[in-house]
Amino acid sequence: MMVEVQVPMIGQSGMDVKIEVWLAEEGAHIEKGEPLYELSNEKLNQEIESPATGILVKILVPEGETVAVGDILAHIEE
Repeated sequence: MMVEVQVPMIGQSGMDVKIEVWLAEEGAHIEKGEPLYELSNEKLNQEIESPATGILVKILVPEGETVAVGDILAHIEE
């Protein structure tokens, strides 16, 4: 099954955030709860955990890009 990795709501507002760094590469096996990427806005930086265990098959948004809450960032094949 394919799992979509979406931008979560961070803090109190739905402000746009920037993808700072991916902590896994395409093709990597990742575990649910393992840090997957780091994002930031003007108030904070936060590591976001993988929503599923599987293979990170495709990163759709590169580092440095600004995204909105709910945007799809990557796909994980369970």
